[in-house]
This record gives sequence, structure tokens and C-alpha cells, in this order.
Amino acid sequence: MRDRQAQASCKNGDSGIENVISYLFYQSPMVERPRGTRDLTPEEMAKRRYVVDVIRKVSDSFGFREISTPTFENAELFIMRSGPDVVDQMYVFRDKKDRELALRPELTASVIRFFVDKLKNYPKPLKLYYLGNCFRYERPQKGRYREFYQYGAELIGGRSLDSDAELINLAVSVVRGIGLKNASLRVGNIGILRKLLESSSDVMARLRCVSTENFDELSNLLAKDGLSEMEDTILSLAKLKGADVLDEARDLVGDKATEEVDYLETLGRVLKNLSMEDIQYEPGMVRGLDYYTGMVFEIDCPNLGAEKQIMGGGSYSLAYLLGGEPIFSTGFAFGVDRMVMALEAEDSPFPRKGIEVFVIPIGDPMREKAMGILKTLRDNGIPSDMDLVGRGPSKNLDYANTVGAKKVIFVGEDEWSRNSVSVKDMETGEQSDVPVDQLIDSLSQ
Repeated sequence: MRDRQAQASCKNGDSGIENVISYLFYQSPMVERPRGTRDLTPEEMAKRRYVVDVIRKVSDSFGFREISTPTFENAELFIMRSGPDVVDQMYVFRDKKDRELALRPELTASVIRFFVDKLKNYPKPLKLYYLGNCFRYERPQKGRYREFYQYGAELIGGRSLDSDAELINLAVSVVRGIGLKNASLRVGNIGILRKLLESSSDVMARLRCVSTENFDELSNLLAKDGLSEMEDTILSLAKLKGADVLDEARDLVGDKATEEVDYLETLGRVLKNLSMEDIQYEPGMVRGLDYYTGMVFEIDCPNLGAEKQIMGGGSYSLAYLLGGEPIFSTGFAFGVDRMVMALEAEDSPFPRKGIEVFVIPIGDPMREKAMGILKTLRDNGIPSDMDLVGRGPSKNLDYANTVGAKKVIFVGEDEWSRNSVSVKDMETGEQSDVPVDQLIDSLSQ
């Protein structure tokens, strides 16, 4: 019925643009958001903004500087550098000139491409951080989406031990800064397994078997390499986890990777000096990206259940693969949405940001006066809003309470005739008249 009415009105030219919009609305099918994406409410965005504000504050305090890279890159950047697990999940497309591009599935490769292209002559070490959306075509589940918001940091050109310790310290400081209480740090060294497998025909293929716990395939590949004698050692390392396992790891690797185990022990000692006492070591830890070469680490929040990891990182060699000189780099990435979920799982209170003052004109004749009050408040840096609907005072008070206003200003004719307005404290319920020329000072008290 509405469709026919809209069509008739449009044909007759009766009601102008309103009927055109009505006709288009009723003709158009409902368009849903793509699977694996989200719409964030103002309340959800406020939680994310709180986490992001802390991230920026802590990162800045460590001397890291924020950068930004494109949302899409040449697909080759990720196809050749990030490993098959990421490549299989990429959104790849061709532009109008048939160039193969990809929405970024992660940000480290983009940052190092940026470094090689524009930043390589900056003084070292270069300490960078970034925030941005990433995209992976994976099965959506709680806390994992096809579009997700990531925070990461990269430290390029420093000494390995100092840089690794600084980066882990930053990650832990961010976790503490947002208020997470139940989080655990796990640290490993992928260099241990790399050393044990260095004579194999494809080190990364063997490491992926460890990462995915596909130990039958690992056994087959090691047999092809003539390295079957390493199988028990690798399996034992993969299962070795705890605060006091490094001596056992040293016994397992013998003289083949002693230096890598010693590095992990020294790093742990430095971290404990930085007030990180509860460190879990995993000498056989393997992360999913192919470019990691040394220290690797992850932070878990057990309250999230099976999908408890909120971040991961490590040291890597990537610049030379992108045409730059070999240079030590170490970095990490957090899932910002998972950080928010971890806080929610702990029932952590989020600071509530909103307007401080809501202005209510009493009757239409006072709306212009109310707008003048509103402008004065905003000019003085006081977050404020006013009734734009024409509700009565009672419903306006309900609305002011809903949006979290701390004070309400009533602009009525009687008060205005005395050059005053009426101010109500929403917490105590107290209400009193305040001269307009003293309003800002009164609100500041």
C-alpha cells in the first residue's frame, strides 16, 4: 500500500523530495552488514576509545611515535612475507588497471615496507606504533572477526636484548595501564627450533607443523630430511612450559641451541628487573607469521576461555626481504577488541565519558536563549548538549539522566527575567538559581 502511494505521489509530483525518498526506501531491499563485521554502538565505541587512549598515552611515554599506513597494499607484500596461514585468509582484488591488491591482513609488513621506502635514514632505534583495521577471511566466532582493530609497535635498529626487553615492557605496561588484572606473559625463542631444524629442506614447513600440532606430518617430514633423531627433542620442547623449564630445555638441545636458551634466560632476568616476576617460558613456542627469527611472546587473559590470547609478537628479519639492509627488528600486535572483551570478562569499570551539562529550555520562546547558554558552555570547554526535540521538562530530565549529564540547566522566563538560570545537580538532586554571568564559575566548582 505504501509502495503504491509513494509511486503515485512521485508520478503526480505531489510532495517533492520526501516522496522520492519514500519511494526509494520501499523499493530498496534491506542491506545487511557483511558476515564477520560489526556495527559498534556509542557505548561500545566509548570502551574502545578508553583502551585506545591508554594505548596512546603509554606508547608515547615509552618514546614510541604513531604512524599510519594504507589500508590496502600490493598483494605481493603479504603473499611473499607473511606465510600461508595469513595468505589463505587475505582479501585480494584487482583494481581498474589489473594490479593485484590486498586489504592488509596485518600491519608489520606494511610498517617495514614504509621503513625501507621512507624511514631508513631516521636516527636509530626507530620506535613506532600504529592503530588500524585489518582484514582476514576466517570463520567468525566470539572475539574473532573478519575486520578487526589492531594496535602494534615496532622497534627497529636497536640491540637485540635491550630492544626485546623494551618491547615486552611496553606490552605489559599497556595491559596494566588499561586495568587488566588477570593476564599472563609467555616468552619463547623460535631460534631454538630454527637451530635444530637448520639442515632441513624447508624449516618453515616443519615449524608450521609444530605451531598447528600436526606432529604426524612433522614426523614424516623429518624422516624425509634424515632428521628422525630430532623428533623426540622437538616434541619435548613443544610441550615444555613453565617458570622453571630452561635447565630442562638446555639438556634437551645439548650444544645445538645453547646460545638461544641462554638468551631466553638472560631476557627473563632483565624482565624480572622490570617488575615482571610471573614469566612462563615456552622454549618451543612458534608463532604463525613466517618472519619471526628469535624471541617470541604472547599475553593471555584466562577469563576469555579457550580464545584467551590478546596479543603476540617477537623479533624478526623482514627489511632485507623488502629490499632494505638487514637490521634487527622486534614488534608486537594486540587485538584491541579482545582487550575490551578481557576487561568486560573481569567486570572492570570503564570510565564513562559523556556530556557534563544538559540545557533545557522551558517553552519555545526560550530556545534561542538556551542556545546562547549552550554556546557559552562549549566555548569554555564544557561538554554540553540541549533539547533538540521539544520535550517537556520531565522527559528531558529522563533523557539527561540517560546520557549521563552531571548537571541540568533550565532556561525559563522567570529566571531569565532575573538574569539567572536554574541549575540542578543530577547526583544530589539539589537545584538553585545561578546568575548567568557566574554560571561558568559555578559549574567549575
